[in-house]
Amino acid sequence: MKAIIDSHAHLTWDSFAEDQAEVIDRACEHGVVQIVQAGVNLSTIPEMIKIADRYRQIFFGAGLHPHEAGSWGDEMETAVIRSASHPKMVGIGECGLDYYYDHSPRDLQKAAFRAQVRLARELGKPIIIHTREAWQDTFQILEEEGNGEVRGVFHCFTGGPDVLPRIRALDFYVSFSGIVTFKNARPVQEAATLVSPDRILVETDCPYLAPAPHRGKRNEPAYVWEVAQRLADLRKVDLTDIARITVENARRLFGLPHHPV
Repeated sequence: MKAIIDSHAHLTWDSFAEDQAEVIDRACEHGVVQIVQAGVNLSTIPEMIKIADRYRQIFFGAGLHPHEAGSWGDEMETAVIRSASHPKMVGIGECGLDYYYDHSPRDLQKAAFRAQVRLARELGKPIIIHTREAWQDTFQILEEEGNGEVRGVFHCFTGGPDVLPRIRALDFYVSFSGIVTFKNARPVQEAATLVSPDRILVETDCPYLAPAPHRGKRNEPAYVWEVAQRLADLRKVDLTDIARITVENARRLFGLPHHPV
């Protein structure tokens, strides 16, 4: 059976409250062999741990989304540090900067992001980056606080070819979501042809950003195949090749076990 990894999902959200188990079962039936959940705030951590304990193929990252940067403090930092002792905690985040929505003041976003980059360095965990219309500040903080010692991924990539040199300099991964299937996402699609094969990932970011032909519906991990197919088309390779390299890359970045597939 073909195998693939959804490197970024939000299975704890209300959208899955009534059929979470069915969604996870459906992902397994479609060859999604591992799923990495991403944390966004303090309240998501216990539920992510609960799901990770229940399903051997599910892992998680813990962190604070930039939309909620104002709640960064000792309690949140302590929760992230404590969660890092869990054997299935594989990353810090998602965290970063979002200047598109600006739901949190930018100075608070920067402070929370800096703190989480330092945590990633201290804990030896990869960092899961959310950045939107904030590339320069994101790169600057990663360079200053990461000190060349932090690895990670730019999740749900929304940039274009122009930012790829800075990403390569950091030796970070680039993860593509359903956005790459959207007709008007030309810069993202062009970038998708240029990322090194050993630094590319696929994700759903579910429940949002369902790929074509599911656009407008609730997204779920099984749909990660549509993202992979679009990448295969853009890069002019077989779908099996994209699935194989993205599985290898996700396991390398997050230290995921090589489960039988």
